[in-house]
Amino acid sequence: MPKSQLIDLSKLPPPDVLEHLDYEQLLQTLKNNLLEQNPELEPALGLESEPLTQLLNSYAYQTMLLRARVNDAAKSTMLSSAQGADLDNIASKYKVVRQQSETDMRLRERVQLAFHSLNTAGTEKSYRYHTLSTDERVKDVHVASPLPCHIVLTILSNESAKGAPSDELINKLAVTFGLKAGDQTRVSEVLEAQKIRPVGDRVEIVGAQVKEFELKANIKLERGPGHAQAKQQVLNHVTLFLQKHHGLGKHIKRSALFAALHQAGVEEVELISPNSNIELAVDEVAWCSNGIAGLSFEALA
Repeated sequence: MPKSQLIDLSKLPPPDVLEHLDYEQLLQTLKNNLLEQNPELEPALGLESEPLTQLLNSYAYQTMLLRARVNDAAKSTMLSSAQGADLDNIASKYKVVRQQSETDMRLRERVQLAFHSLNTAGTEKSYRYHTLSTDERVKDVHVASPLPCHIVLTILSNESAKGAPSDELINKLAVTFGLKAGDQTRVSEVLEAQKIRPVGDRVEIVGAQVKEFELKANIKLERGPGHAQAKQQVLNHVTLFLQKHHGLGKHIKRSALFAALHQAGVEEVELISPNSNIELAVDEVAWCSNGIAGLSFEALA
């Protein structure tokens, strides 16, 4: 199943169980309730130094903290928002265990694919699940079937900046899908390989095709103070952009690069390279060879 077809959990609307917190509104509600029963207290509540006013302030703050704790508890029960150990417990319901150093985002995706682990890897979804579950070094995978019973797994790894998988990782995947003999002394490994790959499937495991590009841009900063902060903002956003777009089939659009480069405090951006959009096939990955080193800054006097 292509990642684009999975439910994007980050785009789900906030659940109704979460309460919007507004301290001022909560304090005003408390004051209104008190004044309904004791209208003679209105002059006193207008004074911040009045002990009764301070007591209401304290009570409103504590109530807001309690409601925030309820919100956090509700979030911890949902796949879209649970983190850390809370997410681990949700994953355990689907018999999915966090891999060493696996991020929450990657674990959420495997949980979404977990039901496909109940079958052999005959479908695109189950091949994706079993590949991601083999090793946390698999950053992304594309599943294709150019011919009947011919399966090609394109692997993007997080072992290197480019994303090329190591021979050791390829061999481990080959053992998982029964293409190579693993530990034949352990019956469990032999049976597991037989369970994962259908007998008739011919599986080919290859590394992602890397499309290398350089990032070059001249950035003019606005007149006035804050040049260091503006520059750091640009560097942070561009770094995040490159990280998010280092995936299979993720195009590099110049308009998106302009958005990352044109942060608060920037007067003008000249994007030299890439000079056109970088369109990728589903088994290709874009890699910026020079990172943020190609960005030059000029502060307008």
